[in-house]
Amino acid sequence: MIRKTFTILLSAAFLVSMAAAMTGTVGGDIGYYTVDAGIDGADVYFDDDLKGVTGADGTLTVDVYVTGTPYTTYKVEKQGYETYSGKITDYPAEGQIVTLTATLEPQMIGGDKGYYKLTTNVPDANVYFGNDFKGVTGEDGTLTIDIYTTGTPYTTYKVEKPGYTTYTGTLAQHPASGEIVQISADLVMIPVTEPTQSPFPVAGIFGLAAVGALLLSRRA
Repeated sequence: MIRKTFTILLSAAFLVSMAAAMTGTVGGDIGYYTVDAGIDGADVYFDDDLKGVTGADGTLTVDVYVTGTPYTTYKVEKQGYETYSGKITDYPAEGQIVTLTATLEPQMIGGDKGYYKLTTNVPDANVYFGNDFKGVTGEDGTLTIDIYTTGTPYTTYKVEKPGYTTYTGTLAQHPASGEIVQISADLVMIPVTEPTQSPFPVAGIFGLAAVGALLLSRRA
């Protein structure tokens, strides 16, 4: 009877611990991002998820689960302004606030737009024109970037992804209004070399075993 009662109590404790673990995962601890755009009424996106609109002070606070899948990019946009895109590299701990800034420039009145279409061999690669982050390649490895044809032209672009060599290219051709200029980037995977283990330790173990067996046989 005692053994049966102990088994029931043990099973109940196991179920309670499992439920607590599941609750901890679902509930998760919350950290915060404060997006400071400097203007009100701007839409804020984390990756492709709309998180809200900046208030009268030009900011928006976004809460995230610290145990959840982290976001990697953010975007702030408002009609009449250039869309701002940035990378998320800092992640808040429980109760911590991480500040993200976004500088939105007014669109050039009457400025005509041209386009670059980047094609690369990997998805989720970060794309830069000069030092400006322009976005992430999609599942098909492409990203289209719009630019003002009357603005200061970019001269270089860079494509990078962890585990691959960074690709740097030159923007020798600049699109006219409505024109699409094709550019490409071929990223090469960085080989992972496994450390080679010396066979000596294994041989040494077998050698010691042989000596031990010999001593035992002589003693016998």
